[in-house]
Amino acid sequence: MADLGTRPLPGDSPVPIGDALRGLALAPPPRSAWPRVAPHRDRAWNRALASLATAAALALAFVLPVPTPTTPAATGVDPTVLADLQRTSAQLERLVAAADEDPLQPADALVLSLGFEDELAGIDAELAAARPGSRDALDLWQRRVDVLSRYADLQSSRRLLASAGQPFETTLVALH
Repeated sequence: MADLGTRPLPGDSPVPIGDALRGLALAPPPRSAWPRVAPHRDRAWNRALASLATAAALALAFVLPVPTPTTPAATGVDPTVLADLQRTSAQLERLVAAADEDPLQPADALVLSLGFEDELAGIDAELAAARPGSRDALDLWQRRVDVLSRYADLQSSRRLLASAGQPFETTLVALH
């Protein structure tokens, strides 16, 4: 084998780079990298499990029935229905907050999230102006639960895709 540091003589043929590299001796690393890698592997596994648990909790929230408002009389609103809507709204809000902790959201998911936030802010402003216990308030609470359900669905889909290593795409949300 020709010396790689010198030029080949006119009668010599050059050594292919693959043969030259295969001819080199393998040197062992000075120390094992596993002790530095192992803690990161455990954290990544725990993060993946947390993502799956969050996605499962969000999926469970969508399986549970959402109460539909009914009024026993035309003049009033059933207070238990209103309380159920408020409780469901609070649960969905907690689920959205738990799933929305990821600071590295894709831009399209962030834009969709901001749209939901704007819609919720408008409903909350109308709720502040509505008479408590009125039919209008009941309708606004129902709208709020509907928006939060769609918002939680978006976040759970995003987290589920992220935990599976798949990209989040707006077309998926549009078809959903």
